[in-house]
Amino acid sequence: QRVKYVQNITDVDDPLFERARRDGVDWRELAGRETQVHIRDMKVLGWRQPDVMPRVSDEIKQILAAASKLHSLGFAYRTNALYFDVSKYRGYGRLSHLTRRSMLRKLRHEDLLGVVGPEAKQDPLDFALWRSSRPDEPAWPSKFGDGRPGWHIECTAMAMHYLGEQIDIHGGGRDLQFSHHESERAQSESLTGKKPFARAWVHTGLVRYEGHKMSKSRGNLVKVSQALQRAPAAAVRLYLVSHRYGRDWTFEWKGLTRSARFIERMRKFLADDARFAHDGPRLEPGRRLMAEFNAALADDLDTPRAVRVLRAAVREGDAPAVRAMQE
Repeated sequence: QRVKYVQNITDVDDPLFERARRDGVDWRELAGRETQVHIRDMKVLGWRQPDVMPRVSDEIKQILAAASKLHSLGFAYRTNALYFDVSKYRGYGRLSHLTRRSMLRKLRHEDLLGVVGPEAKQDPLDFALWRSSRPDEPAWPSKFGDGRPGWHIECTAMAMHYLGEQIDIHGGGRDLQFSHHESERAQSESLTGKKPFARAWVHTGLVRYEGHKMSKSRGNLVKVSQALQRAPAAAVRLYLVSHRYGRDWTFEWKGLTRSARFIERMRKFLADDARFAHDGPRLEPGRRLMAEFNAALADDLDTPRAVRVLRAAVREGDAPAVRAMQE
């Protein structure tokens, strides 16, 4: 069965507005530029483009409908914004395996705790579904007042619009497990009454560089364009998949260099094999190596193990297996 792949573009979000404000540019211009860079870089790396790439700014109708339904079902209340009432959803925190104290600590650390009071949130864990906009931010009309959606409801509405009320795999970085995915799960299952919203949550590890987690705020990013100045795209891709997707790891230039050397060696090996191959029937890839390679990918996408098998295939001179693994 063919996979339907959806990747959203969050062009209505606090970090985007803060950066646009800082750089003195229109938020739409900034979002468009960043999206183009992302698509360009991913294409260079051999990315399978999503079937749908919805933008939040184009999906306000669906997002507002989801927020309104939560309100009408009694899962949300209105004060200075429209908030999701976490107390109405049993199991908040189970996805991230965090206690209430741990969740509050994380929100406080990320400066997302907000204000609790008669005209604000009833519980510090509650989160905004719809809120007013600042003068330099976009605003859309609604029965809750002109404003914009909260981050969590954006993803719920778009996922359901393009994939249905329940989805098979939901991906994202480990740092999104709480509060983003926890909140997305709560409001999605409250909307439909169906569990689970996502049958599998796949969280990727974080990448460190120069002793710290890569982040735009710290400015310690290694961009794809920078990596491509030192190694071909195939080497960048190989280096990335040489790490388990769910584990944190540290980016090192020497690691990228090693991947580039292997790619060069593999290409030379395949070119020599093609040059000296006989005109006889095409040889089948070694069964043992292919079985090991497929078993690695089937084991929670163990790409480092699969890469080791690929290296072994080159070392053992099994060109058909190497070609099959690249496919």
